Amino acid sequence: MDILEELAQIVRTRPEQLKEQKDKGIKIVGYVGRFVPEELIAASGARPCLLCRGGQPEPPDAVIPYMLRFMSPYSRSQIGYHLLGIDPVVPMLDLIVVQCSDCHESRLADLFEYFKLPTVRLGIPPDWKKSISQDYYYKGLVRLKQTLESLTGNEITENKLKKSMESFDQIRDLLSKINLLREAHPPSIGGDDFIRLNHATFYCDPDVLIRKLNDLYEELQRQESAFSGEAPRILLAGHVVGVGDYVVPKLIEDAGAVIAVEFLDEGIRHCVQNSKTDGDLMRNLAETYYLRMTPPSIFQPAWEERIEYIKRLINDYRIDGVIWYELSFEEIYDLECSVISKVMNQMNIPFLKLESSYEYSREAIGPLTTRVESFIESLKQGRNGL
Repeated sequence: MDILEELAQIVRTRPEQLKEQKDKGIKIVGYVGRFVPEELIAASGARPCLLCRGGQPEPPDAVIPYMLRFMSPYSRSQIGYHLLGIDPVVPMLDLIVVQCSDCHESRLADLFEYFKLPTVRLGIPPDWKKSISQDYYYKGLVRLKQTLESLTGNEITENKLKKSMESFDQIRDLLSKINLLREAHPPSIGGDDFIRLNHATFYCDPDVLIRKLNDLYEELQRQESAFSGEAPRILLAGHVVGVGDYVVPKLIEDAGAVIAVEFLDEGIRHCVQNSKTDGDLMRNLAETYYLRMTPPSIFQPAWEERIEYIKRLINDYRIDGVIWYELSFEEIYDLECSVISKVMNQMNIPFLKLESSYEYSREAIGPLTTRVESFIESLKQGRNGL
């Protein structure tokens, strides 16, 4: 699909675009995590840039002198590329907003500050159903708004914020429409492409992105699927697939399956819920990002809601098997994996757990490939009654 390649090219050239914008006096704001509203950053006149890279073993290792080895490779990667001198974006950032919902992200914020990078924290209380937690998050957004106004010299007016929210709502709506096409059997777009598309939406100016997504939606409705109608349909679940961490999705689809839907907490645009654009806009943002989106695994108690959501995805997307993808030392996700695997067993849904430390050497990729191919083959045999 030419449109996907065009978006991929935009992602590849995004650092150069940001450099040009910075030279014109536009502020560049990096952010870590799903609870930092892009809309708020964009409304200030700054350019938002999600820090979400992963998939290579060297960047996490570069952080070991400063961060415990037992921290998430994903969190370590967000500064590891910078420490290796191969991240073109972080050195030009005027501000880095880090959500702090667990020890991994909090330590990452510590390291950004230690290396004299302009950093602010956005606290994310895990006891999400308590009014005091909801108010804490809201007040954090208000402080972030004030910080952005001070940084850019631009007041975030109600009109600017509303326009920004409407723009990102359009993006979510279009991405959601494309995602719904995946309910078809076979789908017109696979999971590997959809994850890459999702990533591209974080690195493209909204006006350009909206046009591209509209064109892509029209194209996908017309074209035939590249997948066989016999391809097992996979739900890919877990914490995060970072930008560049495409080995596992590609392995799954190269083995003859199709990733029909994802259930990931980070690195993917949560597009089921839009923000209301009337009334108190800051309250609306807080409500949408903290309460209305599917709660992440770190939120407790949230497992019942998460399991019910997985069950709906399995039904709506006619899932044949679930592949759980987690990174090393992500203890909360490892615990949730054991809970979900038991539920899948009760539902007679085949379940495979994969764990990665971004080590994709020839020695490591062989066993990983064998496990994925064996799982997919078992789904095919199960479908054929063998």
